[in-house]
Amino acid sequence: MGQRQRVTLLGILIVSLVLAGLAGTPGTARAAAGALGAVPATKIVSFHPSGTPTQVVNGNCGMGESLALDRADAWRCMVGNEIYDPCFSDAPHATSVICDATPMKPTGIRVKLSAPLPTHGHTQGKQAWILELGDGTICGFLTGATGGVADQRLNYGCTADTYVIGDPQPVGKVWYATEVTVGSQFTSQGPKPLHIFAISIATIWK
Repeated sequence: MGQRQRVTLLGILIVSLVLAGLAGTPGTARAAAGALGAVPATKIVSFHPSGTPTQVVNGNCGMGESLALDRADAWRCMVGNEIYDPCFSDAPHATSVICDATPMKPTGIRVKLSAPLPTHGHTQGKQAWILELGDGTICGFLTGATGGVADQRLNYGCTADTYVIGDPQPVGKVWYATEVTVGSQFTSQGPKPLHIFAISIATIWK
Protein backbone atom coordinates (compact mmCIF):
# COMPACT_ATOMS: atom_id res chain seq x y z
CA MET A 1 0.00 0.00 0.00
CA GLY A 2 1.44 3.43 -0.94
CA GLN A 3 2.39 6.12 1.52
CA ARG A 4 -0.52 8.38 0.52
CA GLN A 5 -2.98 5.49 0.77
CA ARG A 6 -1.81 4.42 4.24
CA VAL A 7 -2.00 7.94 5.58
CA THR A 8 -5.37 8.64 3.97
CA LEU A 9 -6.89 5.72 5.92
CA LEU A 10 -6.59 7.90 9.02
CA GLY A 11 -6.94 11.17 7.16
CA ILE A 12 -10.15 12.16 8.93
CA LEU A 13 -8.53 11.62 12.35
CA ILE A 14 -5.31 13.50 11.62
CA VAL A 15 -7.05 16.34 9.75
CA SER A 16 -9.43 16.86 12.65
CA LEU A 17 -6.50 16.97 15.05
CA VAL A 18 -4.59 19.44 12.91
CA LEU A 19 -7.54 21.73 12.31
CA ALA A 20 -8.48 21.64 15.98
CA GLY A 21 -4.90 22.33 17.05
CA LEU A 22 -4.74 19.09 19.03
CA ALA A 23 -2.03 17.21 17.13
CA GLY A 24 0.44 17.69 19.98
CA THR A 25 -1.85 16.10 22.59
CA PRO A 26 0.06 13.02 23.89
CA GLY A 27 -2.86 10.57 23.94
CA THR A 28 -4.18 11.37 20.47
CA ALA A 29 -0.65 11.57 19.09
CA ARG A 30 0.19 8.06 20.33
CA ALA A 31 -3.08 6.66 19.01
CA ALA A 32 -2.61 8.17 15.57
CA ALA A 33 1.05 7.18 15.31
CA GLY A 34 0.35 3.62 16.44
CA ALA A 35 -2.52 3.18 14.01
CA LEU A 36 -0.45 4.39 11.08
CA GLY A 37 2.31 1.90 11.73
CA ALA A 38 5.87 2.30 10.52
CA VAL A 39 5.81 5.70 8.84
CA PRO A 40 9.42 7.00 8.63
CA ALA A 41 10.34 9.88 10.93
CA THR A 42 10.31 13.28 9.28
CA LYS A 43 13.73 14.76 8.47
CA ILE A 44 14.26 18.41 9.46
CA VAL A 45 16.93 20.09 7.31
CA SER A 46 18.42 23.58 7.48
CA PHE A 47 19.03 24.52 3.85
CA HIS A 48 22.09 26.45 2.68
CA PRO A 49 23.00 27.14 -0.96
CA SER A 50 25.97 25.20 -2.29
CA GLY A 51 28.20 25.36 -5.32
CA THR A 52 29.51 28.42 -7.16
CA PRO A 53 26.88 30.46 -9.05
CA THR A 54 27.81 31.15 -12.67
CA GLN A 55 25.18 33.87 -13.11
CA VAL A 56 25.77 37.25 -11.44
CA VAL A 57 23.13 40.00 -11.59
CA ASN A 58 22.42 43.31 -9.86
CA GLY A 59 19.58 43.78 -7.38
CA ASN A 60 18.61 44.84 -3.88
CA CYS A 61 17.05 43.46 -0.71
CA GLY A 62 15.27 46.63 0.34
CA MET A 63 12.07 44.62 0.87
CA GLY A 64 13.69 43.29 4.03
CA GLU A 65 13.25 39.96 5.75
CA SER A 66 12.08 36.84 3.92
CA LEU A 67 8.41 35.96 4.21
CA ALA A 68 9.09 32.34 3.29
CA LEU A 69 11.84 31.55 5.76
CA ASP A 70 12.29 32.76 9.35
CA ARG A 71 16.08 33.00 9.50
CA ALA A 72 18.53 35.84 10.09
CA ASP A 73 20.29 35.10 6.78
CA ALA A 74 17.11 35.02 4.66
CA TRP A 75 15.85 38.01 2.67
CA ARG A 76 13.19 39.15 0.21
CA CYS A 77 14.99 40.70 -2.75
CA MET A 78 14.37 42.13 -6.20
CA VAL A 79 16.21 41.71 -9.49
CA GLY A 80 14.60 44.05 -11.99
CA ASN A 81 10.86 43.50 -11.55
CA GLU A 82 11.22 39.96 -10.20
CA ILE A 83 10.96 39.10 -6.51
CA TYR A 84 13.12 36.32 -5.05
CA ASP A 85 12.21 34.98 -1.61
CA PRO A 86 14.21 33.68 0.11
CA CYS A 87 17.67 34.90 -0.79
CA PHE A 88 20.61 33.98 1.45
CA SER A 89 23.47 36.05 2.87
CA ASP A 90 26.68 34.74 4.40
CA ALA A 91 27.13 37.71 6.74
CA PRO A 92 24.97 40.54 8.17
CA HIS A 93 26.80 43.12 6.03
CA ALA A 94 27.22 41.03 2.89
CA THR A 95 27.50 42.88 -0.42
CA SER A 96 25.80 40.06 -2.32
CA VAL A 97 23.25 37.31 -1.70
CA ILE A 98 22.36 33.99 -3.30
CA CYS A 99 18.85 33.87 -4.78
CA ASP A 100 16.82 31.28 -6.69
CA ALA A 101 18.38 28.40 -4.74
CA THR A 102 16.30 25.51 -3.42
CA PRO A 103 16.99 22.00 -2.10
CA MET A 104 16.26 20.77 -5.63
CA LYS A 105 18.56 23.38 -7.23
CA PRO A 106 21.06 24.40 -4.54
CA THR A 107 23.42 26.65 -6.52
CA GLY A 108 21.17 29.60 -7.46
CA ILE A 109 22.37 32.97 -8.76
CA ARG A 110 24.53 35.62 -7.11
CA VAL A 111 22.89 39.03 -6.70
CA LYS A 112 25.22 41.99 -6.21
CA LEU A 113 23.49 44.48 -3.92
CA SER A 114 23.07 48.13 -4.83
CA ALA A 115 22.53 49.03 -1.15
CA PRO A 116 23.48 47.45 2.20
CA LEU A 117 21.26 44.78 3.68
CA PRO A 118 18.63 46.21 6.05
CA THR A 119 18.55 45.35 9.74
CA HIS A 120 17.05 41.93 10.37
CA GLY A 121 14.62 41.46 13.25
CA HIS A 122 14.58 38.64 15.80
CA THR A 123 14.00 35.16 14.36
CA GLN A 124 12.80 31.89 15.86
CA GLY A 125 13.59 29.57 12.96
CA LYS A 126 10.21 27.82 13.13
CA GLN A 127 8.95 28.58 9.61
CA ALA A 128 8.79 25.51 7.35
CA TRP A 129 9.80 26.65 3.86
CA ILE A 130 9.64 23.57 1.61
CA LEU A 131 7.93 20.25 2.31
CA GLU A 132 8.48 16.89 0.68
CA LEU A 133 5.32 14.90 1.36
CA GLY A 134 5.30 11.16 1.92
CA ASP A 135 4.42 10.47 -1.72
CA GLY A 136 7.21 12.68 -3.10
CA THR A 137 5.07 15.77 -3.75
CA ILE A 138 7.00 19.01 -3.19
CA CYS A 139 5.25 22.01 -1.60
CA GLY A 140 6.63 25.53 -1.19
CA PHE A 141 5.45 28.32 1.11
CA LEU A 142 3.29 30.92 -0.67
CA THR A 143 4.49 34.44 0.16
CA GLY A 144 1.84 36.30 -1.85
CA ALA A 145 -1.91 36.69 -1.51
CA THR A 146 -3.78 33.41 -1.21
CA GLY A 147 -7.11 32.02 -0.02
CA GLY A 148 -8.29 29.84 2.82
CA VAL A 149 -10.02 26.52 3.52
CA ALA A 150 -11.62 25.48 6.82
CA ASP A 151 -10.42 28.74 8.42
CA GLN A 152 -6.84 27.84 7.49
CA ARG A 153 -4.64 29.75 5.03
CA LEU A 154 -3.54 28.03 1.84
CA ASN A 155 0.07 28.16 3.00
CA TYR A 156 1.85 25.94 0.48
CA GLY A 157 1.49 25.33 -3.24
CA CYS A 158 2.38 21.79 -4.36
CA THR A 159 3.65 20.10 -7.50
CA ALA A 160 0.58 17.84 -7.55
CA ASP A 161 -1.70 20.87 -8.18
CA THR A 162 -2.75 20.69 -4.54
CA TYR A 163 -2.23 22.92 -1.51
CA VAL A 164 -1.29 22.48 2.12
CA ILE A 165 -3.42 24.46 4.55
CA GLY A 166 -2.19 25.78 7.88
CA ASP A 167 1.12 24.70 9.40
CA PRO A 168 2.64 21.21 9.51
CA GLN A 169 1.96 19.41 12.78
CA PRO A 170 3.99 16.70 14.57
CA VAL A 171 2.58 13.40 15.78
CA GLY A 172 5.52 11.87 17.58
CA LYS A 173 8.51 11.85 15.23
CA VAL A 174 6.35 12.16 12.12
CA TRP A 175 5.05 15.51 10.88
CA TYR A 176 1.82 15.75 8.91
CA ALA A 177 0.39 18.17 6.40
CA THR A 178 -3.27 18.79 5.66
CA GLU A 179 -3.40 18.65 1.86
CA VAL A 180 -6.36 19.88 -0.19
CA THR A 181 -7.50 19.84 -3.77
CA VAL A 182 -9.66 22.74 -4.85
CA GLY A 183 -12.18 23.31 -7.63
CA SER A 184 -13.25 26.26 -9.72
CA GLN A 185 -16.01 27.34 -7.34
CA PHE A 186 -15.29 29.92 -4.64
CA THR A 187 -16.55 30.61 -1.15
CA SER A 188 -16.11 33.78 0.92
CA GLN A 189 -12.75 32.41 2.10
CA GLY A 190 -11.38 31.29 -1.23
CA PRO A 191 -11.57 28.27 -3.56
CA LYS A 192 -14.03 25.52 -2.59
CA PRO A 193 -12.20 22.37 -1.44
CA LEU A 194 -12.90 19.10 -3.27
CA HIS A 195 -10.86 16.86 -0.95
CA ILE A 196 -9.13 17.40 2.39
CA PHE A 197 -6.79 14.69 3.64
CA ALA A 198 -3.73 14.22 5.85
CA ILE A 199 -0.39 12.99 4.58
CA SER A 200 2.94 12.42 6.26
CA ILE A 201 5.91 14.68 5.53
CA ALA A 202 9.18 13.01 4.57
CA THR A 203 11.37 16.14 4.78
CA ILE A 204 10.95 19.69 6.02
CA TRP A 205 13.43 22.34 4.91
CA LYS A 206 13.77 25.40 7.13
